[in-house]
Amino acid sequence: MKFHYEAKDRQGNSTRGQFEGESALAVRQKLRTQGLFVLSLVSADSTFSRRPVGGSASGSLSILGKNFNRVNGSDLIVALSQLSIMCHSGDDLAEALRTVANQCQSPKLRQVLLNTYEDVAQGVKFSAALARHPGVFSQSLVAALAAGEQAGRVVDVLDRTTRMMRKDQSLRSTIASMLMYPAVLCTVTLLVIFSMLFFVLPQFATVFRDMDRPVPPLTNILLSIGTGVKENWIIVVTILGTLLGAGIAFRKHPQVRNALDHAILHMVIVKDSARALLTGRIFRLLGTMLENGVPLLESVRLCRNATSNRLFQKMFDSVEHQILEGEGMSETFVNAAFLPPGAAHMIATGERAGKLPSVLQSVGEYFEDEGERRLRTLVKMLEPAIIIGLGAIVALVVLSIVLPLLDVTTASR
Repeated sequence: MKFHYEAKDRQGNSTRGQFEGESALAVRQKLRTQGLFVLSLVSADSTFSRRPVGGSASGSLSILGKNFNRVNGSDLIVALSQLSIMCHSGDDLAEALRTVANQCQSPKLRQVLLNTYEDVAQGVKFSAALARHPGVFSQSLVAALAAGEQAGRVVDVLDRTTRMMRKDQSLRSTIASMLMYPAVLCTVTLLVIFSMLFFVLPQFATVFRDMDRPVPPLTNILLSIGTGVKENWIIVVTILGTLLGAGIAFRKHPQVRNALDHAILHMVIVKDSARALLTGRIFRLLGTMLENGVPLLESVRLCRNATSNRLFQKMFDSVEHQILEGEGMSETFVNAAFLPPGAAHMIATGERAGKLPSVLQSVGEYFEDEGERRLRTLVKMLEPAIIIGLGAIVALVVLSIVLPLLDVTTASR
């Protein structure tokens, strides 16, 4: 059986040719004994067996974002990082895939990697093997690796893309950690209020009834609220569930989505951090795709699919139209009022200088750091306001308990 191969020698020089062997694995082993590191191996007659494109290893994975039974992002980043390191160390891609799969702790990801190894060992291109699992590997990753295969830079592209994924994961973890304290504070406060409202206050109502004394107005209001909720909890839960379901369904309406996305980028309190974070992420992704060799038009389309904000999607629609018309894309960025100041002009300069990929990555990293800094400042400013607001609510509930205590103490004297 003949195979078309693409490989690198120990000096890093690329070479292509044909090789005969009983199987793709046997050919890989023979090429490796000759000091060649195989980047891609394709059967000349394409007689290998194929699983359906988009098929899942476990039968439970589906399109990204449509199934809750997905591979954990952290596990995927760890696996790709290990694969990149092993390939840089000189290991064959197929053998590296098998090794990483056997060491993987996630059963779902292990099966996906083993299936990918089988495909690659049979001569399927690495990017094509990954494309058969769209619920695990993103379109941008597959497109970047496909471009790297054409240029003979699969390992470099894998390393660059993995570093980008690690930075994305780090940014999400940083944002989550910054928002954790306000979230915990609100949760604890709500639990305290719930306990006082439903367990502590009713005891005082019993005491006042036994003493035949009127309950103070503030305490009476809170008691009425707590009693009403306890007696009609089924109705309350049903109403809350209905409102939640209606809100989720309403959120998917195009006009509502447009309004919410517009508010995120124009609301005075959050617009600076939101604009910087979204701009930084999408421009860094676009720069990385171009640096990996993905064509400009395909990179723009992938970036459009990578963002859920409608304003950014419309912006990339305009960019795509300009590219198809043979024009530059910086004019659309200049006209986008929601981009941070200076971002569009820096990109226009990079486009004129022919350094668009590197400029996009630099601009993206700068605004990601700037967005993180602005978000950190915003959270620090909001923390005192949250504490004061929640403190006032707790104080109101505490007063509803203290005032009856004072009345009881006065009456006992």
